Amino acid sequence: MKKSLLLLFSCSAIFFNTVPNLYAQAIQRTLEYQNAMKALGEGDYEKAYEIISPLMQKDKYRGAALYEMGKIRNRQAEAEMSIALSHFNEAADYMNNGITSNGVNGSEVPKAMFDLATLYSEKLKDYISAIDIYSKIIDNYPTYLAIDKVYYNLASCEESNGMIEEAVSHYHKVVSEYPYSTFFAVAKEKTRKLSKGTKSADAVMETQEQFAEEVSNTSEGGKANLDLGDMQAQQGKYKQAADSYRKAIRDASSQEEGVEAYRKLVSMLDEKQKDYKAAAEVIEEMLDAYPNAAGNEDMVYKLGQIYENDMDSMKKQIVDGQVRYRKSDESSRKAIEYYDSVTSKYPDTSVAADAYLHKGKLYEDLKEYAEARAEYESFIKDFPNHSEAQNIKRKIKELRDY
Repeated sequence: MKKSLLLLFSCSAIFFNTVPNLYAQAIQRTLEYQNAMKALGEGDYEKAYEIISPLMQKDKYRGAALYEMGKIRNRQAEAEMSIALSHFNEAADYMNNGITSNGVNGSEVPKAMFDLATLYSEKLKDYISAIDIYSKIIDNYPTYLAIDKVYYNLASCEESNGMIEEAVSHYHKVVSEYPYSTFFAVAKEKTRKLSKGTKSADAVMETQEQFAEEVSNTSEGGKANLDLGDMQAQQGKYKQAADSYRKAIRDASSQEEGVEAYRKLVSMLDEKQKDYKAAAEVIEEMLDAYPNAAGNEDMVYKLGQIYENDMDSMKKQIVDGQVRYRKSDESSRKAIEYYDSVTSKYPDTSVAADAYLHKGKLYEDLKEYAEARAEYESFIKDFPNHSEAQNIKRKIKELRDY
């Protein structure tokens, strides 16, 4: 019997694996396919495509026809890219020889060099050649009207070529010397992200500090201090980052900006400085300032976690003549209070499920087993398909004995 089944499965596997090959062989026997391959060999991709495409309308050939049409288009694209690349290379050679042979004069020279460098960088991805030409423009034509774009493009090529130190220096040049450049904002963001660990890091930081100070107490101050705080945090300057985020909160021009600054400040206080009391106070302040902000449930839940796990209020006990310490009931009840807020105000969120579980555990620790059981039962009612549902059902049975 087993041998018969094995033989059956083997034959089935052979059949199903063979069917696509049969169709592939079938399409290869058609006149359309043979004519299409002939056109393809002659380099007439459109003709090959048009010849084979009607086979899509026939169920027997549809899948194989689609695949062959894809192959034709792929070969066409590769051929066209190869031709275009050849033309770009030829264009670069002509332009370069034209410039060096004085085919361009006066103020047109830096523009022609800029166009040539852009061709190298954007079309040929020859960043070394582009970097060389952009650098020559800076050295020989420092008053060129688009010099800010030259610095930006130079930095972009250096970044693409892995020359991060040089890229940061030139991005910073745009930020520090060309504040009205259309590339100012993106250069500033590039500088902030790439500067860590580079020789330009301190200069970049100083420029951002000056800018944040200049726009302090204005609508631009929020974003400026957010960026400054991010840079300080990246360098491990957590206290300074916290101060910058506080200023960002003060100058926030929108709820979104304010909430972002609050969240980053909480992160600095809670995760980096371990100042849990201050973190809790900031969360409370944020909830008062932006009571309807998206994601507030996460912050309320975080308050519960801070009081459950991080607050240092410990209660001294004498057990069998020995001094013992455990977390005070006050911290536990405060945590339960915040978890209650999560389950009542945000009942359909994922953190609500976790809040029920934490409340149940805290009540168990307080030896208030009826309350613990009630929380677990609410959890099962609201989240019956949760991954912890079966474990909690067993927990509920165990608690009935208390």
